[in-house]
Amino acid sequence: MTLLSGIRVLDLSLQLPGPLCTMMMADYGADVVKIDEPEPRVRNPFAAEEPGTGPVDRYLNRGKRSVTIHLKTEEGKAIFLRLTETADVVVEGFRPGVVRRLGIDYDAVSAVNPKIVYCSISGYGQAGPMRDVPGHDVNYLSYAGVLGLCGRKGDDPALLPVQVGDVFGGSMMALSGILMALLGRERTGKGGRVDVSMTDGALASLALPAAAWLGGGMPQERGSLPLTGMFPCYEVYRCADGGFLSVGALEAWFWKALTSALGREDLAGMQYATGAEGEGVKENLRAVFLTLPRDEWMKRLAGIDACVSPVLDLPEALLHPNTASRRMVVDVESPLGGTDRQLGMPIKIDGVPEAPRRAPLLGEHDDEILAGLGYTTSRIADLRAKGVIRKGGAS
Repeated sequence: MTLLSGIRVLDLSLQLPGPLCTMMMADYGADVVKIDEPEPRVRNPFAAEEPGTGPVDRYLNRGKRSVTIHLKTEEGKAIFLRLTETADVVVEGFRPGVVRRLGIDYDAVSAVNPKIVYCSISGYGQAGPMRDVPGHDVNYLSYAGVLGLCGRKGDDPALLPVQVGDVFGGSMMALSGILMALLGRERTGKGGRVDVSMTDGALASLALPAAAWLGGGMPQERGSLPLTGMFPCYEVYRCADGGFLSVGALEAWFWKALTSALGREDLAGMQYATGAEGEGVKENLRAVFLTLPRDEWMKRLAGIDACVSPVLDLPEALLHPNTASRRMVVDVESPLGGTDRQLGMPIKIDGVPEAPRRAPLLGEHDDEILAGLGYTTSRIADLRAKGVIRKGGAS
């Protein structure tokens, strides 16, 4: 048994935030039932594969079961509401108002199952003046003030390779909210609604800059924050081979160790220098780091507590010995045959096995799940003929 064994999740979400949240629940033992369209649209606009078969889908849907339901039909809605009778959690990522029009919103579901935890993930929240505004990660980061702080001073805002709004503001906030609501249900016996705004979550990621501005009115400008280029001790430096080193020597003892190792003891008291003086310190360090390749510097600084790291590209990061030792890249059975190399489980908990299960084929569990609801073989065949579930079966 794993931590979330016995918890059933109905996953109505399509894009990154919801599927990543429910995938993590599946990894830790939840029975996640993915509600698919019988004839789905391509979810990843950059994929050439059939819907649901690409590597991103096989990762985000691992460990789940797939049932196809045409939710715009009365029979499809009835199937879904029957599923909610024995479910613990519903996760949806539609624009606000869609689930109400479908007749499967929190009010409808909680009338069937008062213990349900119903999580809605949206760009700007279920209430407020922007509830109906469409958007993607870059838009949420823009409204949250995150994008405006990204990049160097004087440069245009820099696009991030990590979807902070989707993943931190969406997936992780949803996961936290769901687990808190489930814990609260253990005490009260009642479920509830979890309203996750990805913009709210992205704004919450600005914990330090927002606290500084709200608490003291301290200016927060792109490329000029303590952790975005203000100080020489927290910076990125180019090496002789074009590689880079990151320096995070915020504490005095780390900075002293670094300047000593570089033979620049004269800079020992200047880790927090700013303005022209700070730029002078950076220029001195740039000249030093440009004398050797990145990996040679790492050899020379090995064993020195200075908080210096190589800036790895993605393949280097995925192949790094520490990544391997932490089982952050694993082999998972593929629904297409063979195995897939995927990211592992980031949260390590004593006694919890790290064995992600494969993703389902589209509609793979239609018959199994409907039979579990009491539908007969002939009734399932009728639903298939009508297009309420996938006509061709699993694929």
